[in-house]
Amino acid sequence: MSFMGARVAVKTSNGEYLCIEENDALLTSGMYDETRHDIIFNVPAALSGAYIQTHTRDLLSVADDGMIRIKSNNESITINETFDFICLGMNRVAIRAHNGKFVSYQKDKNKKLCAASDTIGPDEVFEVIVIFR
Repeated sequence: MSFMGARVAVKTSNGEYLCIEENDALLTSGMYDETRHDIIFNVPAALSGAYIQTHTRDLLSVADDGMIRIKSNNESITINETFDFICLGMNRVAIRAHNGKFVSYQKDKNKKLCAASDTIGPDEVFEVIVIFR
């Protein structure tokens, strides 16, 4: 996958970019401009057991309720911050969390992401766009 080890923006199945919601440190989506710094994530060079960092180097983490939250980079990386990427072709991926569930975009639940799906469907597919700036 050409985006491994790169800075990327990620789109959900409805074409919205993932973004960090400042007030509750959750991952959400919206029709944002590609120039916003808070839609850029760093993806490591590994496909399994990988961690994902935000533009501030904080980590994506799966909470006990399955919600994807932001964890301070001052804390050590645990299994809650590890994800597996499943390549679906054409820069599209599914992301499996440590709990064995796929990360899912649920527009009917305030556009939040959670690791709660057992299967890969349209809501579990993300487009990864490499950022060259």
